[in-house]
Amino acid sequence: MRPKQLELIKKHAKDQMDKLGLHAWPHIKRVERLCAFISKFEAGNTDVDLDVLKIAALLHDIGKYVEKNGKSEDHGEIGAAMAQNFLNTIGFHEAKISHICHAIKVHTHRETPSSIEAKILHDADFLDKLGAVGIASVFIKACLTDKTIEEVVELYDSKNPKPSYVALHLRWLKKQYFYTKTAERMAERRSRIVSAFFKALKNELDLESVSMK
Repeated sequence: MRPKQLELIKKHAKDQMDKLGLHAWPHIKRVERLCAFISKFEAGNTDVDLDVLKIAALLHDIGKYVEKNGKSEDHGEIGAAMAQNFLNTIGFHEAKISHICHAIKVHTHRETPSSIEAKILHDADFLDKLGAVGIASVFIKACLTDKTIEEVVELYDSKNPKPSYVALHLRWLKKQYFYTKTAERMAERRSRIVSAFFKALKNELDLESVSMK
């Protein structure tokens, strides 16, 4: 991959993510770092194409604004098509484009990933929804949709919440599945953080943690 191509890819990814707001591009950077981290531990089992993984991470959500605007049902599928068109225009390595697009298409859980790069991207994207970062993201989404702290806690406790931006993320906090052992281990720690946080939050709201001694 030529340096000029990488710069063009980064700029294109950021331009698309900026359409979703300030919180979108930082998510891409976190997923990119998680992909690089996970790949170091998974590479011993199989070869990982780091170019494919890096570019898939940068472009994996470029179709999300299209989905948000109601023009697509799945941002993975539309994002893969958008990525293919863009990568062709900059003369990117043709043989790698299909692998990049596969990873982008399947990261939304509609299809089982068949490559190690797709599995790592899926896991990295999911991990970024968990732990302290996941909690922070939930409350950013709560602010964007006018939800109070109490309403978030109620949704967290609900077994069948009404579909919403916040409820979907809370479901991700509870339901997890990963394709790599590295991500599984990282998720265990992040899940403990989530559980402890919401327990403490509910105690504070109920004044159960107050001691006058």
